[in-house]
Amino acid sequence: MSFRWQLVRRTVFAIVAIYLVLTVTFGFVTLTGDPNQGAIAWEAATTQGEDAAQAALAEYREARNLDDPLAERYVRWLVDMTTLDWGTSFSQNAPVTALIAKALPQTLAYVVPAMGFALVGGIGIGLYSATQQGTILARIGAGVAYIGLGVPNFWLAGILLFVFTVPLGQYGEATIAYWPVLKTVVLPSLVLGTSLLAGQARYARAESSEYVNAEFVKLLRAKGASGWAVARHLLRNAAIPLLSLFFADLLIILALNIYVIEVVFGIPGLGQLSYGAIQNRDLPLILGTTLVLVFFGIGGNLFQDIAYRMIDPRIEATSSE
Repeated sequence: MSFRWQLVRRTVFAIVAIYLVLTVTFGFVTLTGDPNQGAIAWEAATTQGEDAAQAALAEYREARNLDDPLAERYVRWLVDMTTLDWGTSFSQNAPVTALIAKALPQTLAYVVPAMGFALVGGIGIGLYSATQQGTILARIGAGVAYIGLGVPNFWLAGILLFVFTVPLGQYGEATIAYWPVLKTVVLPSLVLGTSLLAGQARYARAESSEYVNAEFVKLLRAKGASGWAVARHLLRNAAIPLLSLFFADLLIILALNIYVIEVVFGIPGLGQLSYGAIQNRDLPLILGTTLVLVFFGIGGNLFQDIAYRMIDPRIEATSSE
């Protein structure tokens, strides 16, 4: 089977997977109770009476199309998602696509630097720890990896905010001017990157250690190759499992931590937008933010498959046999 055919199959599977995830999300939101209905009815009843409560509840349900048959709502939603008509947010009265377009750059501003920091730093620490086992720096690197895995992100975020916020008033306006960038980009990147770097360093050390005593490494050292040359060959052999583990870690950590990071640091990004939508039972916005997260997850897997081929062309030959 050719690589092109494999890519077509995986793309089709990715599209099916996206709709399956969104269908589960749609069912979970629509088939569970809506606490906002009770809150609206209670508020109207206590201030205006029972009739006003019923009217307010009917208006709320009509605005969200909750009285329409479930199958009709699902089909309409399926068509809207396919045609990129994601509707209007109930809670913010704005197009979902516009809200996401405004929030997504805020999230990418700290996610992309965190990924670069984790990938370069984690692989560097892991390779050094594997090739220089027993040295003080190698032990420090291993310790940093384990500490990074054990420190909760919400705790680290709170500590960093405290450390940088308390002395802020002691400096001039120049420092204060840089505070928004520090709070929304630098510190969140450091918090997110710490978790990713710790996992990547541990994986890089484990994968590279398998090849440290391999024959090709002994041959390179016998020829007087530098430590950088040895590390480069080790990385080439360990690249495929490292790439897979990095994307797996990235998706898990992003799914869990962008909500925490954006709420703690007050970043108006995708995580906080999705969190507010869940609180308000804003179905169009919930589905829209979920679609973006799923798209990045599935897209990451497709990119991973393509990167496999670029790193090791033998994968295509093996799959074609």
